[in-house]
Amino acid sequence: MSKTKRNISDEALGEIFLRHSLGKVAKVTPLKGGQFNSVLKVTVQDCKDYVIKIAPSKETEVLTYEKNLIKSEVYFYENFADLKNVCFPKICGYDYSFEREYQYLIMEYIEGEMLTEAKLSKEEYSQVMFKLGKAMAEIHDLPCEEGFGYIQNGLCKTWEEAYLSMTENVIKNAESKNVKIPYLGEIRSIIEENRNILREVKNTSFVHFDLWAGNIILKDKKLYALIDCERAMLGDRVGDFISLDYTAAFDLEENKHLIEGYNNVANEPLTFDSNEMKRLYLMKIYLGLIVYTEQYYRHGRLSPEFYANRKFGKKVLHNAIENIKRMG
Repeated sequence: MSKTKRNISDEALGEIFLRHSLGKVAKVTPLKGGQFNSVLKVTVQDCKDYVIKIAPSKETEVLTYEKNLIKSEVYFYENFADLKNVCFPKICGYDYSFEREYQYLIMEYIEGEMLTEAKLSKEEYSQVMFKLGKAMAEIHDLPCEEGFGYIQNGLCKTWEEAYLSMTENVIKNAESKNVKIPYLGEIRSIIEENRNILREVKNTSFVHFDLWAGNIILKDKKLYALIDCERAMLGDRVGDFISLDYTAAFDLEENKHLIEGYNNVANEPLTFDSNEMKRLYLMKIYLGLIVYTEQYYRHGRLSPEFYANRKFGKKVLHNAIENIKRMG
């Protein structure tokens, strides 16, 4: 189990649900997937299902952006409550105050099928991608606060400032664990060489930043819901295009239905010209830094997840670096 995950007694869980007048807990089922919060499916006596995320304890070592992550998730879920093209779980209760023993977020349980498990025809998959593109554009076009970065860390005035701060924070998190990040010299050079491209981002966008197939929920083979806002930020909208294939070049033809759906409704259509593509790979570099470093905070070195996830993070970094270098 991840070192950041926290156990909770049946008694404490029952008290939380009664505190929010959600009913008496009848059944608790751990949910697989995430590696940061403890995530439980809770069925109450009237048979209604909820999901509760239990945050790590205040004393647990986490990455800088992960501090008080429940507060951030509440912010994003509240802003995503009334979207037209996709739904997010409704919030049913939370506490991120550190005044009680547990910090948590309770949401409705979304019934459906993850895209990772769905068996779709080529046409059905294309329709899901088109609708996902429209949903992404709607998310990005929501009015949001002035500033860039993570609300739990304090926002920056420009995307350039936020991106530099975010990447340096992860590098410092690695250094505090004596972690040697692969390609770090190249990464620093690439970021410095492309600071002018970061300055092109003038408008703040909500960015989910974790739209991989496991967080995409279908009903009747159609896009229904998106879940898991743990990595969400205020930043560069191209960051949401990296998630369907982290370790490959972003292929415009393969993603044409996603792009068509997006540009069909977006206030700021994307052309994926050279600079936008470089910004996309800069976001992939940032994600690679997170994935590589977070293993030292979540897993012991005897854990198979430690080596598998670290290897994956290295592949993400290598892919992003090579694609930016090819663009010159």
